[in-house]
Amino acid sequence: MSNERKKLEALSEKLSNYVQSYPIKLIFPANVFGIKQPSEIDVSSGDQTSSNYKDNKVPIRTSSDFINFRLMDTNIDFVSNEPTPMSNVTESLQGFVADLEKTGCYESVQAVLGRPKDEPSASDSRQLDVILQEKNWYKIYVGGGIKQDHASAISSSGMIPKVQFETSASLINLSGETDVTQLNYTLDQCSTPSLCFQHTRPLYTLLSGSLGDSVLNMDQGSKLGATIKASVDTVDYEHTRSSKDHVQKIAVKVANNTVGSSSSGHGPGNDDIYTGLEWSLALRDVIPRRHITTPFQCDASPEVIAAAGPNLKHSLVADYRFNGYLTDDRFNPTAGVDSYGGIEVAGPPGDVGFVKAWGGAAIHIPIVPELDEEEKQHAGFLGNILNGLSFHSSLNFGALKGLNYGGLCAGGESTNISDRFHVGGSHQLRGFLPSGIGPRAATGGQSVPGGDSTGGEVFYTASTSLSMPFPGNQFLAGNGVRLFGFANAGTLTSLENAMDIGSFVNSTRTAVGGGVSVGTKMGRLEATYAVPLRYSSSDARRAVQAGIGFTFG
Repeated sequence: MSNERKKLEALSEKLSNYVQSYPIKLIFPANVFGIKQPSEIDVSSGDQTSSNYKDNKVPIRTSSDFINFRLMDTNIDFVSNEPTPMSNVTESLQGFVADLEKTGCYESVQAVLGRPKDEPSASDSRQLDVILQEKNWYKIYVGGGIKQDHASAISSSGMIPKVQFETSASLINLSGETDVTQLNYTLDQCSTPSLCFQHTRPLYTLLSGSLGDSVLNMDQGSKLGATIKASVDTVDYEHTRSSKDHVQKIAVKVANNTVGSSSSGHGPGNDDIYTGLEWSLALRDVIPRRHITTPFQCDASPEVIAAAGPNLKHSLVADYRFNGYLTDDRFNPTAGVDSYGGIEVAGPPGDVGFVKAWGGAAIHIPIVPELDEEEKQHAGFLGNILNGLSFHSSLNFGALKGLNYGGLCAGGESTNISDRFHVGGSHQLRGFLPSGIGPRAATGGQSVPGGDSTGGEVFYTASTSLSMPFPGNQFLAGNGVRLFGFANAGTLTSLENAMDIGSFVNSTRTAVGGGVSVGTKMGRLEATYAVPLRYSSSDARRAVQAGIGFTFG
């Protein structure tokens, strides 16, 4: 029986290899069909199968040219007369389908290969049919959520996450090129409103004539996205520097895809490599915290009060993020590498001038393979203890230099508190509160532990850790919960102090500890206990922390 099974497996593998290597040539352009929604298909007649999709055709908004432009950006060779192996075609079409589904404009996307042509000379030619189930042209959402003012983490810093009312209205794929227009309005528990309007579409559709053709002729040119955005928001920093930033902003961004163009390319819905270039003009107003009992007085440090008032920021940002694309799990990886980086230049006609750069890299190395139940029985005590052990290391850095452009920027070469780096928290430097290290004022508001964080111009953080599946509980381990121990270090200082390498290194803070983590759809969730080993007397420290966010490293 064993020999029979081996023969069947060998035959199955041989047949699979033959099918995958079978050469085919796709006829271009592809046919593009729209089909009924599942609820509209007559199941009793048996026409719900993909083989009967032509019987369920409906008019669609999507442009056939747009779909064929996307197909041209796959690895399928439509130009030469040479056939392509079936495995290559299948892999390319899977990527094509996944990219379209990520636009959020379709309930489903299918790519169906037709039967071979009857002519012997064209026996390897196949017609490609792209079958689309489009979403409704509009979407209205009313609900609630949690506001993340820092877009990085909700931490146990004494801050209570803000619950907010959310509503949005979207127009989807009206022009047939996966364009999305969206209006969002939120109101948090402090009655602070925010409003955002944005429109995202493929870049080539905004350019006419030779310019549009030039974009399409670029590698992956049909995937380049453009976003126009206008927003009004208030960012709450009262728990770290006793102030809020009221920001009115307009921006235009070009990115390597239309997925995530509405954010910074690092939201939970975007797991592809992201690159973008954004121009923005923002009117910012630093508003110091007011005394609860005497609201005509400021409950903030003199340094924050001195920074109060409006300022205009005009800047250009170029950045990239791997978004965990090269790891086995975006939010709780055990193998692979990750990276991010960016540069921002601000100047006239704005009031602030500076050049700012940041970046980081992480590596995750599996040391001991994860064992199955049968292997665990023969692995012994030590083998079970070290089961699934992985090594992790990361480095993050940033630098900021003020520029005055010959006096054209009113702020001179001094940098604004809103543009400086603020370091600390469970997802940056464990053992310290958000904005817990670096330059601080001697005093601060009642909601700030210690003095107000005034920020720094040069920082680095580094972390090394070991992790393993949660021991002793198969349910937790099977659901991705991991136990880890870590050591991290970092510092934040002014550019002037950073020029003295000895002083910069000696200002490093360190902490060690352990915790548990799990990757969720919202991001990485972790709880840690840390022991700060090296710190300044002015640092805001915390041993027990919990946080959720888009963790890097």
